[in-house]
Amino acid sequence: MAKLLNNGYVNLVESMGHDQAAIRNARRCWRSESKGEDADTKLIQHLLRAGHKTPFEAMVFTFDVKTPLFVARQWFRHRMGSYNEESLRYCVALKDYYIPEGLEGQALTLWKAHNDQAFAVYEQLVSQHGLQKEQARSVLPVGLYTKFYWTVNGSALMNFLALRLDSHAQQEIRCYAQAILDIVILQAPISFTAFKEVMAFADRS
Repeated sequence: MAKLLNNGYVNLVESMGHDQAAIRNARRCWRSESKGEDADTKLIQHLLRAGHKTPFEAMVFTFDVKTPLFVARQWFRHRMGSYNEESLRYCVALKDYYIPEGLEGQALTLWKAHNDQAFAVYEQLVSQHGLQKEQARSVLPVGLYTKFYWTVNGSALMNFLALRLDSHAQQEIRCYAQAILDIVILQAPISFTAFKEVMAFADRS
């Protein structure tokens, strides 16, 4: 598990396929068999340089993610994947919110006071005024932590990583993207090492 931001994380729950699934599916195109790791590595590199990512759909990953709501909403813009999020229609929101690293002094005091007040209002609306949780959640801040499972194939994951590791992406989601790359490179080292190298080459060009 990679712990991120002040109280978030990302953890690989399960995976299947990995490098061999992508190599198997790629070689079906050429009606060929594996000729060893070196040849397989060159094949993977060729696929990524050519932008031919269909074989990587054969590998699948499921992540357990805890992240601020505003990061999750950026994440959910990546539609090629399956999401199951903790519902605040049915669950009581926990007082658990994002605090940026390095925030201190009056800024930190203001940040905490605003978030604490929002949670206090939420709790009063639910417990004292009988408001439904699904309505009361409207007063909560977008820095509230949410949890979800994300199931994604290797090709869609590479698209996510390419966009969210970019220097123009928001720093908070870049932290998650880097942690995910560090995780999957251990699961499918040929594919994601080659992906990382292609990305580095693209950045230099």
